[in-house]
Amino acid sequence: MKAAIMTYCLKNALPENEQSMEHILLLAAREGIENVELYAGGWQIDDDIRRAAESLRKVADHTGVNIPIYGSGTRLGHIGSQRQPCMDQLKLEVEACAILGSKVLTFPVIDGQPVPPDRPNATLGIRFELMLPVLVEQLQELGDHATQYGVEIAVLNHCFLVYLGWHQKWMIRLAERPNVGACTDPGNYLHYGHQDPVGVCKELAGVTKMVRAGDVEPVPEEEVVARFRETGEFQPWRAAPFGEGIIDQEACYRNLAEGGFNGFVSLKTAGSSTEGPLTAIRQSWQSLNSLLRSVG
Repeated sequence: MKAAIMTYCLKNALPENEQSMEHILLLAAREGIENVELYAGGWQIDDDIRRAAESLRKVADHTGVNIPIYGSGTRLGHIGSQRQPCMDQLKLEVEACAILGSKVLTFPVIDGQPVPPDRPNATLGIRFELMLPVLVEQLQELGDHATQYGVEIAVLNHCFLVYLGWHQKWMIRLAERPNVGACTDPGNYLHYGHQDPVGVCKELAGVTKMVRAGDVEPVPEEEVVARFRETGEFQPWRAAPFGEGIIDQEACYRNLAEGGFNGFVSLKTAGSSTEGPLTAIRQSWQSLNSLLRSVG
């Protein structure tokens, strides 16, 4: 396994006016970080995304930084008039992925729990089992397109439609495409589904295309209650420095390694440090690399 870091994580160490992808790659180079996952959700593009990828590839080559993973913010699973624009965008991102030299494109699925239609971003309310035919059909179409470019695609466990290990397992199993697999995020299994990630890492190791690394810790109950009373928000978890939260990181990565996974592990969150975000990133980056070496 090899360590990478998300641009989403690295940008926190830069001033707001210097958080472009070019500045993030330059920061990675200064820190001696060779592999970066580009998170396109924070990529400001006014032009064709493929031309933007060509320009950024030149920066990456100049700095000596590799971009082995492309993290899309475009969601799979839209229906009706939204379906085709989203599928077209994902296909363009597959092509941008190949231009950047990335081997894996990962993306989330729409958040499909029932919500009142007048709520912001309310698009669909349907449970996973009934949505599965739509998800599998779109996954097959995207997988076939990605095959032409030598790109693997990885479904992320995120939000509240596809967020448990068995959701990913059955989407991948029923899609029946060798280049379609999982983006396994141990922290998300806990955060969204209160599911122990150790067992999931064992179950999905053989179909995992890449891993998102982070750690979480429970928020004290009195803080959860106080925030809920004040704002209505329910937040029982928060990011912790890698290796210092409640996830059994060693067990997760041993299960992944023993199950045959040997790809990239991308650090997505670094927790916090009294000395600032860059110190937090350095500490979590060191801890991640140390753990990956210990599990081989």
